Amino acid sequence: MEKKIVLAGIALVAVAGSVAGLSAFEAHVINVTAKIENALNVPTEELDFGTVFPQEQLDLPLSIALSQSFLDEDRVDDVEYRIRQKPKCGVTEQGGTVLNPNFPTATGHVNVDPSTGTVTIDCGPEPQGMPTDATWDVLPSLCEYISKESPDDNDGDLPSFHKPWTVVQDEGGSYGLRWNNTLGHLAKSDNDLEDTWTIDLAVPCFGGYCAQDWETFVHSINPDAVAVEYTQDIDNEHKIFGCDLWIEVFGISLPPGLGCNEKADVMLVLDRSGSINSTELATLKTAATAFVTALNPATDGAHLGEISFSSSASLDVHLTDNAAAVNAAIAALVSGGQTNLEDAILDATAELANPGDGDDRADGDSPDFIVLITDGAPTASNDGNTFGQDAIDAATAAKAAGATIFVVGVGTDSGTADFLANSIATSAAHYFDAGDFDDLEAILQGLVACG
Repeated sequence: MEKKIVLAGIALVAVAGSVAGLSAFEAHVINVTAKIENALNVPTEELDFGTVFPQEQLDLPLSIALSQSFLDEDRVDDVEYRIRQKPKCGVTEQGGTVLNPNFPTATGHVNVDPSTGTVTIDCGPEPQGMPTDATWDVLPSLCEYISKESPDDNDGDLPSFHKPWTVVQDEGGSYGLRWNNTLGHLAKSDNDLEDTWTIDLAVPCFGGYCAQDWETFVHSINPDAVAVEYTQDIDNEHKIFGCDLWIEVFGISLPPGLGCNEKADVMLVLDRSGSINSTELATLKTAATAFVTALNPATDGAHLGEISFSSSASLDVHLTDNAAAVNAAIAALVSGGQTNLEDAILDATAELANPGDGDDRADGDSPDFIVLITDGAPTASNDGNTFGQDAIDAATAAKAAGATIFVVGVGTDSGTADFLANSIATSAAHYFDAGDFDDLEAILQGLVACG
């Protein structure tokens, strides 16, 4: 999942001419700015296990959460990230048994020669002012002995006694690295805002000093590990070990949309109640027509139907691949009357019920969607009494029948927005706020965007 920032429309145009020895130069520069924020909030304090002994198991927590700027931004929903374990470099003294705290540590970046597969680790430039008996180098690796465990089913797990990376060769004979990543996922729509990982250290043994149950100890943690590969050289006994947890965001997605469902059956449900004035109605029509164009109905692609509603609902166009028919129905809308949300949802559900009339298609191949646009809470229903509850009941039935409901609230107050997001839409992530009808077109086109 890759997101790119494209700076478009930057122009530098030169026009030159000569009249009686005079020349002209014209330049136009469009200023482009952007503020880039981190998606995750990750504490950078050291995880210090202190002094440890062979075959001990100790664990420390690591919290990874969505950043406040990500939480505040309505256009984005979830983050995919990975945790890698990379070598750690530091300034040590007394034969590597003491880490000098006056100098910073650094991540050792792993490089592989594509022609030979030889691995080198780059610690960067040596710090200035080191004592004469000090060494700047890669610390003995703790990475192989650290697990990453999450209680969340959306995240991965990686037990201790593993290789942080392996050298692989592609079909062309070139060598490269394959990282043993642990994957994490956070999503606002699932209220999954923070992962608390358990970082477990399974301490290695040294040379001929391993206990008789060393192999059993290793296999109890990672049955696939070869115990002898994780026995440390006796020369590393008493030394400072290290590892850097390297957390990378590799995917940020928008809230759920329609666009990647190529054969979707979609009912566009449009509010034409009297609270929508003629100017707003014209803007609604323009936005709805743009939605039709973006969805691009086709025989073997998406099918689209249209319902409009005020005091009652009207099925204006059955599900069809005929974009022109839908656009004609949109162009004919006239506003007036109350807001009967119940009747609109019931009619949309009935059209998506696949009654064998040739309109709806099998849901396994063509999932059902309702895209509802309204400027307010319901003010009417079929029984003329419990307007809000009747609308909720209709939405609940639609969801039970397999329809996904997107709602766009236009110019709504906070109470109405909360009602539409939490009681009508499939989830809060399926609700979108448009400040006014001018904001509607971008939201509708965003629902259709794929990728």
